[in-house]
Amino acid sequence: MFLFEDAQYDRFFNPLCCKNRKLYYECILKIIESSKRVSLLYEQDVRDSLILYLRNSNISVDQEDDIFNNNRTESENASAILRYFRDCSWISEPEIGRNGDNIATVTPYCRKLIDAIERIFKRETRGDLTNHIFSIYDTLKSALERDHGRTIRPYSNILLPLLDSVSDLKSELFSLKDSIRTIMRIIIDISEVNKFGQFFIKDEMLNIFFKDYFFIKRDGLIPGYIAEIEKMLRQVVNIDVYGKMISEYESLKNVDSYQAKVVIDSQFDVIRDFIYHDYAHEMDYIDKKINNYYNLYSTRMLMVLSNNTNIQTYLNDLLMCLKDMDTENRQRALAQISEGYHLLSYQYIGNKSIERRRKRNPNIKRGAIIPSILTAEEKIKMTQDVLENKDRYSVDKVAHYFKNLLQDRNCLTTSEVNIKNKDDVLMMASSIIYSNSNDFPYGVNFLDGMIETDLASISDICVKRKTEENE
Repeated sequence: MFLFEDAQYDRFFNPLCCKNRKLYYECILKIIESSKRVSLLYEQDVRDSLILYLRNSNISVDQEDDIFNNNRTESENASAILRYFRDCSWISEPEIGRNGDNIATVTPYCRKLIDAIERIFKRETRGDLTNHIFSIYDTLKSALERDHGRTIRPYSNILLPLLDSVSDLKSELFSLKDSIRTIMRIIIDISEVNKFGQFFIKDEMLNIFFKDYFFIKRDGLIPGYIAEIEKMLRQVVNIDVYGKMISEYESLKNVDSYQAKVVIDSQFDVIRDFIYHDYAHEMDYIDKKINNYYNLYSTRMLMVLSNNTNIQTYLNDLLMCLKDMDTENRQRALAQISEGYHLLSYQYIGNKSIERRRKRNPNIKRGAIIPSILTAEEKIKMTQDVLENKDRYSVDKVAHYFKNLLQDRNCLTTSEVNIKNKDDVLMMASSIIYSNSNDFPYGVNFLDGMIETDLASISDICVKRKTEENE
């Protein structure tokens, strides 16, 4: 196989088999999402998306490796992960783009691998079942259209996609069967009424299963699509496309006409057997399991409510016994059952419901925290302190901030400021806001370009003292 013969792909699966495989999987997902939003992905875009993910997720792994280290900054870890992905052939080799930065494209093999993993294991959004049916219908419909693009190479563009869609549809039906089996196993294990309600309302698998099931059975005209697919399968072997499939298979596999016809017929037999028989059989099986599910749910609910006792069985035995008794014995038995039920009902009341409770004394003194009483002078002083307290980023404070920065200089650019925290960023932004104010002694001029910091990307500006000339 090409994958194992080319030394370039020796480390292709390493990110999914190492200590921090979950981290690397999430990182490649973020890169793929970023590539869908832009026409061309550059290394700086990849680093920015990884830095943002690492910063927001607060990633801290227990087992560090040579690539990811908790002691490094997000920028260093992002660069290390990018190099690692490139070594494993997940990211394309460096290539200078139009803006002078290296292009960082996710390789086709990596993208297909991640898409396959997402499609197989991520079951939150399930529309695959009906998508496969629609795909089979559209492919067969194109085969019957004259001069359609698929009919030029019908084996590669019609028969093989049909086989793939049928195979995927089989897998989805098996998943649907497994879902109902899993649901029934969960119901059997539930032993409390509250858990029944929570499972019925909140369980994601239950909602997904019935959404798929009822869409196939009643919504979307799915039964009508299946009938049309059966009709088109009978027609497609009687037109010129069938002969073209045999001819194309001869040239592709270098076999004679008889061998090609045998293979093509066997592949059509697989499709017909599934559509004509297996699909209906699997859906009937699921229908039967649905009925069993409702019966099981009802029975388990009754057993849980009756302390794991099947009341229906006992009631049936009791009625059969009463049926065989004469009138006198039946009346005596019913009277004893009535007395026993009365005692059983009384037992369920419990002692707390019939015991006499003592009256509460309403005159009991209760403790409380006495609030401190402020004098009028103290209230006035506190009010003045609140009103006179200046804003954190007021004109005076921003002016004092830049006075300390400029000192003897007349001008200061963003690149010359050591931006360490959020306050520094907000002070720079406040200077832009106050620059046109007469109370602010500094003016702001915008320069070309952006300044990248650990906190944000900031426009390059020049803050200078106002003079009478430039005012």
